[in-house]
Amino acid sequence: MPLGLKIGLHVPGLFWLSYNYASFRKEGFLLRGTLHPQMADRLREMDIPFVDTAGNAYINEPPLFIYIKGNKPVDTYRPEPTTRAFRPAGLQVVFALLCNTGLENAPFREIAKGATVALGTVGRVIQDLKQMGYLIDMGTRGRRLVRKDNLLARWVATYPEQLRPKQLIGRYTATNHDWWRHAELHTLKAYWGGEIAATMLTKYLKPQNATIYTNQPLGKLLLKNKIKKDPNGDIEILKAFWEFDYNWPHRNLVHPLLIYADLLATGDARNIETAGIIYEQELTQLIRED
Repeated sequence: MPLGLKIGLHVPGLFWLSYNYASFRKEGFLLRGTLHPQMADRLREMDIPFVDTAGNAYINEPPLFIYIKGNKPVDTYRPEPTTRAFRPAGLQVVFALLCNTGLENAPFREIAKGATVALGTVGRVIQDLKQMGYLIDMGTRGRRLVRKDNLLARWVATYPEQLRPKQLIGRYTATNHDWWRHAELHTLKAYWGGEIAATMLTKYLKPQNATIYTNQPLGKLLLKNKIKKDPNGDIEILKAFWEFDYNWPHRNLVHPLLIYADLLATGDARNIETAGIIYEQELTQLIRED
């Protein structure tokens, strides 16, 4: 029975072939991912037509004859690698720059210390930020961080996947659910993040989970507040990934940028609403362009 069959072949680097068959005598037609050259030869010997996704083909229907083998697949959809500025160590550098106005003009060694990263990381991240249009080099007038609103949004979106999981020390639970109301974390060099920090800032949220950042041994913190290890607990303790003081009157809270990011990362509607309040109250001045 005549078939109105149209064959279209995309052969990488060669041509685009379209052919209309008035009749197609073969009963089978093989479509594959990518065929090895030896398999292509074997199919040709058996007179079995085939087409694969790399552009290899064998069709023997006079007057048409096609035989192509050896093409390798092209990964057209390979995602672009994440820039160093938005990998874990890079995010630490960006966080330090966003939290400290003018830090981009400090010596790289000072930036590295504040971000707790290797010295070589800073130069690579600075170069990335320049290429992406977040940092302008003004020569003798120094460097200037620009498009801070966009940079902040990108940092917040990347932080939960790239950096936050690596900082998690563990989950815990306390004997008294309201223990946090009287805890003095700053004396232990520990700081509230997430829902409790947001509650203290806005008085708008009733916290369900506690988030603590510290780079100190946990012994005193756990003992003083009667906290114990619990993989399903409502307390998460993370390693503080910065080492700088910022102009912030709340000594027991992390920087508002981190509170904002913690809230958004939960995906909870109430937390996201509270994050919006913190953005308006605390972060708009941080990203203001001078």
